[in-house]
Amino acid sequence: MSSTFSTLSIATSGLYTSQKALNTTAHNVSNVNTAGYARQQVIQSDAAYLKSGRYQTGTGVGIAELRQVRSIFLDNMYRKEESTLCYWQIRENTVSDIEAVMDDLSDDGGIQTAIDDFFSAWEEVSKDPTSGEERASLIEYASSLVNMFNQLDSQLSQMQENLDSQIESMVDEINSIAEQVAELNGKIALCEANTDNANDYTDELNSLLDTLADYVNISVSEDKNGMYSVSVGGISLVSGTSFNTLACESDSGSGSFSTVVWEESGKEVKLKGGMLLGLIESRGNETESLAESGDEEADVDADSESYNFTGESENLITELRMGLNMLINLLARKVNAIHSGGEGLDGSTGADFFVKIDDSLPFEAGNIQVNPELDDTDKIAASSIGGSDDGAIAGGIADFTDTEYFQYDGLKMDVSDFYSMLVDWVGTEGQEAESFVESQTTLVEEVEANKEALSGVSMDEELTNLIKYQHAYNASARLMNTIDNMLETVIQSMGLVGR
Repeated sequence: MSSTFSTLSIATSGLYTSQKALNTTAHNVSNVNTAGYARQQVIQSDAAYLKSGRYQTGTGVGIAELRQVRSIFLDNMYRKEESTLCYWQIRENTVSDIEAVMDDLSDDGGIQTAIDDFFSAWEEVSKDPTSGEERASLIEYASSLVNMFNQLDSQLSQMQENLDSQIESMVDEINSIAEQVAELNGKIALCEANTDNANDYTDELNSLLDTLADYVNISVSEDKNGMYSVSVGGISLVSGTSFNTLACESDSGSGSFSTVVWEESGKEVKLKGGMLLGLIESRGNETESLAESGDEEADVDADSESYNFTGESENLITELRMGLNMLINLLARKVNAIHSGGEGLDGSTGADFFVKIDDSLPFEAGNIQVNPELDDTDKIAASSIGGSDDGAIAGGIADFTDTEYFQYDGLKMDVSDFYSMLVDWVGTEGQEAESFVESQTTLVEEVEANKEALSGVSMDEELTNLIKYQHAYNASARLMNTIDNMLETVIQSMGLVGR
């Protein structure tokens, strides 16, 4: 049988274990509103038995583990769905910004109205080719149209530059998080080696990983030492206490915009979700001009694939600017081809109606203006050569508005319908993003609720534990007091007191 002193040791183990459980409960309660905190549990186990003769005697209670209640499966699921949500939120916000820019131009009637007014002005000139008033109105409407095109392009370009700046800032933030995760891995490993508790470090690390998942899609695993490994696109970002960094580089594929690469290898980072991918796709690359694709000098009467808008690219602003450039390039060259074959009231011939702002670039948004020579409206070639008042040239240009030079989704359309389609395409992209954000938000909330149910602190549960562990502590204290009295009796009965 066990000695009285061994029973005292059992009581002591109960006091210590209950005290630890009370401290852990208090820690949970104090962090009930701490973001990213996972509740902790003291896992108790009975201490090793002692064999005394034919019998085994218990030696009390011990702490098997101070466990953090967390599921890496739920953590990874949350990060995956959150990364997808953040991607679609960026696209939704970008479309909203594009629509705001296009709505701003609508205050003066918008580009759609400006296109219609431009061709209506040519129609009026064809009816009275010698009218100075109609010619002046034509120049005014034409200038308004190109100014709107150029203004829209300038604002879209500025949006791309802003998104590019956000990409660079986000890359810096990702590198900072990777460094912090590697540092925390070192602290966790040190705690584990010293048999200390690293749960609070693990909370801090997982909170960083949740933030990182907002930026990029990540894969996370945990080793037996409690350290986390993180990869992006199949390449290690953090491994133990080491980490790789991302960098922004400009190359010919994206013009002056940043391409996100691994700093060490120079390889482009493969992304599948997150805010960074959303920013990159929303920004796109610098718009490829029609001249770069070899179609600047194409026959304006040809049914060229250059003017087949697919709308399939994920690069929102780039795709929109390309569509605008298709419209402007063909419009300018077609009008010029017809106009240069006519004759002005002053007998001049061969003048282009539109000219480039920069001759080294093709006609495109931001690089088109009305020929300054036509400030003298008599130089507008409204009639055929030798027919100074027949209005044939002006009529030919007016007829352009009904010619179906453009294609989208297998449908042919005229210039006005083509621009209307571009507006609708932006709206459709916005509706798609909004729909995905709505459904993805619901999914993220469900996963987050499951995480909270498992890892969150429940005040009711903690208060119950507080009472339970308090009673256990009191019971162990009473046991110790009883053993103390027993020992005192034994000592007194042996006549040892007072000697």
